[in-house]
Amino acid sequence: MNPLKILSKLFSQPPANTSPTMDDSPEVSCPVGPPLSTQKRTEFGKTGGTAFGYPSSGGVLIKDLDVVDALYLRIDRFAASNRSSNVLEEDEFCERMRRIGATWWGDEQDYIDVLLGVRERTEVEARVLMFGWPSDGRGVWVLRYASDRDVPRDLGRVNLAVNMDERCRVIKEFGATFYPDAASVEELN
Repeated sequence: MNPLKILSKLFSQPPANTSPTMDDSPEVSCPVGPPLSTQKRTEFGKTGGTAFGYPSSGGVLIKDLDVVDALYLRIDRFAASNRSSNVLEEDEFCERMRRIGATWWGDEQDYIDVLLGVRERTEVEARVLMFGWPSDGRGVWVLRYASDRDVPRDLGRVNLAVNMDERCRVIKEFGATFYPDAASVEELN
């Protein structure tokens, strides 16, 4: 069996109406993990952190964090936290996530399946978006790439910005487009 399919089975979630059991597949027998949390706001790994937002319309927004993202989202950069229990607050948080380029997924398992190579990213999931919001409140800078394959090798410089104005300056160097009115940015509508 394909190693990626084995990993997918390891990390797959049981249907909501069943309890975790051993998989009956003749190809592989793996325990099914506990359901993925829909309460986490942030989690941290060896190389950084990830933010999660749960819009009332469904799904999950996921964004790998850098310092500027964490500041913009108003989240603690050093401690994991949970989502708001207030639906309006959570939707406001999700709107801020969208404004920095978070990707919408049907659920976190969908995201994990893509990371494990179980399925390919859709065109929308593959795109790389970076937004810069000037501190004077005027307009937005938008940097777009169709996928990671199109990203310049030195784009990591953006991650060294310590505030949104520095991010704006760096993404402008990479050819970002300035929009005086954020409402005219397709990805924000």
